[in-house]
Amino acid sequence: MKKYVACAVVFLALVALETFSCPVWAARTDLSIEVNKEKREVIVPAEVNGKYFDVPTRHGVSYVGGSNGEKSILRALSDEKKFHEALVEIGAVPGNNVKMDDMKAGPDSGVSVEGSKLDVFVTWEGSKGEIPFDDLIKASEERPSDYRFAGNLEVAKTANAGCILCLDSCAAGITSNASYPTGTTQHNLVEFVGDKDVLPPDGTRVFVIFRLAQ
Repeated sequence: MKKYVACAVVFLALVALETFSCPVWAARTDLSIEVNKEKREVIVPAEVNGKYFDVPTRHGVSYVGGSNGEKSILRALSDEKKFHEALVEIGAVPGNNVKMDDMKAGPDSGVSVEGSKLDVFVTWEGSKGEIPFDDLIKASEERPSDYRFAGNLEVAKTANAGCILCLDSCAAGITSNASYPTGTTQHNLVEFVGDKDVLPPDGTRVFVIFRLAQ
């Protein structure tokens, strides 16, 4: 009997904490991808990886269970294959135009990713709303972002790299930034780091919002 009373007390405490201490979205524990067809958006739970406040990386968001999970500014807590499926659900069309051979491009012969255009934001408890993804990244050469649904599902299945959002055009990432063609980071033309003056501390739970551009 004592065991059941203790469980009830813990449950009520958790309910009170969720109700009075933080927004509902901040208390989520299921770590599943959220699909909102009405808003045409997909929300991916993630965590801040503070290592990349100082170390350059081409990986913006990668699934923690993939080979690149610890190489990204944000560690996604949901699978990249499910993310691809979710984008299709909201009506996004994959580009599938960047091939693995394109990753060997020279500094002046890169290919830009295609596919449905996406607006990307990040939010967390205390963030004062949706923060544009660009505001969280510092690039050695700033360009207007052009995030696209790259596709690359078959590569994702084969490589299991976990790449959800690459900061330059990529043959493996489900989404990436067309403003930086393939070859950009391979030839060190541009370097990217997370902006520690904007992002919350290492390990903070965040939610990445991918919304079909109007």
